[in-house]
Amino acid sequence: TKEYVGGFVPVLTAEGDASLREAGALAVVAGGSVDIKEGGAGLCVVGGDVTINQGGAGNMIIGGSAQLSEGAVGQMAALEANITDSRVGFLLAAKADLERSEVMLTTQQAAAFGAVAGVVFFLLGRLFKR
Repeated sequence: TKEYVGGFVPVLTAEGDASLREAGALAVVAGGSVDIKEGGAGLCVVGGDVTINQGGAGNMIIGGSAQLSEGAVGQMAALEANITDSRVGFLLAAKADLERSEVMLTTQQAAAFGAVAGVVFFLLGRLFKR
């Protein structure tokens, strides 16, 4: 396990597992699992599972499952997500369990939003083309 405690590291990379404790990183890239406690990362690309307690991340691409407790994530893509007392902007997951949590856009809502936005921009483009 590659562990970083306290402070800031620009990029944390690990072939296996990685851990951030009371620390921040612009990017975390790990082949195994990642554990973040009281810290955060801008981008996480993880082959295994992710656990976040009292922390957050901007964008997450997770090969396994995600456990988020008392945290926040901008965008998350995972096979499975268990979210407790947290907030997520956009969630893409095959299975999601939420407890006292809020997701701004689920997969279906994001697809509907994208379709409507596409039609609006198409029509605006045709209107202003004349």
